[in-house]
Amino acid sequence: MKIALISDTHLAPAATAFRCNAEAALAWIAATEADLVVHLGDITADGAKDERHFAEAAEVFAPLEGRIRFLPGNHDIGDNPMEGGGKDEPTVDAGRLAAYRRVFGRDWWSLEAGRWALIGLNAQLLGAGEAEEARQFDWLAERLAGARGPVGLFLHKPLFRDGPADEVVHHRYPPLAPRRRLFDMLAGCDLRFVVCGHTHQTRRFHVGEVEHVWAPSTAFVIPDRLQERIGDKVVGTMLLDLTDDGHQIDLVVPSGLAQLDLADHAAVYPQLSRLLA
Repeated sequence: MKIALISDTHLAPAATAFRCNAEAALAWIAATEADLVVHLGDITADGAKDERHFAEAAEVFAPLEGRIRFLPGNHDIGDNPMEGGGKDEPTVDAGRLAAYRRVFGRDWWSLEAGRWALIGLNAQLLGAGEAEEARQFDWLAERLAGARGPVGLFLHKPLFRDGPADEVVHHRYPPLAPRRRLFDMLAGCDLRFVVCGHTHQTRRFHVGEVEHVWAPSTAFVIPDRLQERIGDKVVGTMLLDLTDDGHQIDLVVPSGLAQLDLADHAAVYPQLSRLLA
């Protein structure tokens, strides 16, 4: 099974360059004849604040209807509540979640691919303290209990920087308490990979037998003066190949995908103007 992975498209009516890159990614997906497409979140530039961004994204991805699964990011439904405060961004709530679901469908899901159980989680619910967070954990426990083969996990945010022992509190990762609960749940299954977006960098490393992969954005990289460099800053996509008992994930930079820098498109996020000055 071939699965195209895209992330952080940041679509909005005013973000024309980002849309061009998304359309280049769609052309690549068509050429690869992928069986499935997984969008790892931040579908929109700021759908959490402006639902018109949802309409723009729905139009772009309409050709993939029935072949794409979406996961929400912080720009789509709001961010996790942060320990000790955090970024000046809206946090996830029931209204934003409902608006997302009306357009993109389920925000957590699973599917079977041969022996594989593929699971998509809504990372933004972790630490939200809402009934939806409890429902997602209950659903995940049931799904993992039924998995009889290898498991692959998709979500918007990376679980940590270097390993489960990390205690860094940062909006790049889910809050500590729910991520520890998630580790405990995953310890009992044959987890093979965790794929995320969010960072606008690409990186891969193993923790034990589990491969952790950060997928790049199709829209832009973030300059070093705004974001520390942990992995490689490149605009691109990824292709996941599944066999009965193995997987391979490759970085792909499709033809026509421009290497955009957020600093050159700050009008999409006017709040960054002061930081980029």
